[in-house]
Amino acid sequence: MKALDHIRVNAKTAVYAAACLLALIYLFPGAAGATEKNRFFSSKAAGTTSADFLNLPVGARAAAMGGAYSAISEEASAIYWNPAGLVQIPKLSAIFMRSQYVADISYQYAAYAHRLSYDSVLAGSVLLTDIGAIDRTNASGDKLGTFSPRDEVLTLSYSKAILEFSDRNMDVSIGVSAKYIKSQIVESAHAYAGDLGIMTYNFASIPYRLGVTMTNLGSGMRYDVDSSPLPLTFKLAGAVNPFRNMLFSADLVLPKQNAPSLLLGSELSTEPNELTRLSARAGLNTQRLKDGLGGFTMGVGGTFHFFSLDYAFVPLGELGSTHKISVTFDFPFRNPVFNRRDRSIFTKMKAVSLK
Repeated sequence: MKALDHIRVNAKTAVYAAACLLALIYLFPGAAGATEKNRFFSSKAAGTTSADFLNLPVGARAAAMGGAYSAISEEASAIYWNPAGLVQIPKLSAIFMRSQYVADISYQYAAYAHRLSYDSVLAGSVLLTDIGAIDRTNASGDKLGTFSPRDEVLTLSYSKAILEFSDRNMDVSIGVSAKYIKSQIVESAHAYAGDLGIMTYNFASIPYRLGVTMTNLGSGMRYDVDSSPLPLTFKLAGAVNPFRNMLFSADLVLPKQNAPSLLLGSELSTEPNELTRLSARAGLNTQRLKDGLGGFTMGVGGTFHFFSLDYAFVPLGELGSTHKISVTFDFPFRNPVFNRRDRSIFTKMKAVSLK
């Protein structure tokens, strides 16, 4: 029996290692084969991709933690961060967020996820940006009126547990997403893309989580003649719970349009009673720190029964500061994964407690 358990553990580790290896194999040959002038996955690739609004973070909790969220997303916003995490929701989950960005730019995000069975979840989301009115002029500088650039992203996601590798010591899941992307400046362009994510929850003496994501794989955006690629991004992520109400997370980000960077996040919570949780959060984005745009983030949040209200403060250096507020509904009450009564919801039991 011990030998069998040892084989299963090694098999699970191999699945995650293989996913990481495939991502890196796919990533770096393309970088090495590119020209010096247009080398992807390096700082020399800045400005070579389009649809940068696809990188706008969603969810105030995630933003407050510096965006280091790919290994811990377990509610409806997992559609954006890692669709594999959707399978950890209770019966249903929804999130609504509004963010006031720099200048007059704002964006809104809404997502809903619904459990189909104990091992699968279907979800959808919409992201809308509003850049405000911009003066339109001709070559002589004469004003010809105004135009209002807008973007939208519609996403459909499906997440499923990998039962062969899930037991009471580990949850393993996979998620996929399909996106329709539309952007309008004066003329409009559209594209289709997909996301893929893998996530593991490891119920060791010190619980930890691992995640791998590939986002924005698809056709480029073409407003006129030339087409620009989407901001394809790989992430290798991890998180650890050294104590019941303490969480640390990290994402290694490998973007097609820039050099690799590191995201760090932390969360400290307290539980006044069984259905209430209050949290303080902080994070660091090394890419923004390198670019002189701050890099440090912070925020607070509270969960009351099935309702969560979160706030994030994100300084952007000389560009100013941004604020994010999001509201999340999880029904029934969503305990953090490592605090659940039943460790894994994927064990083949007739009755599964989700409280």
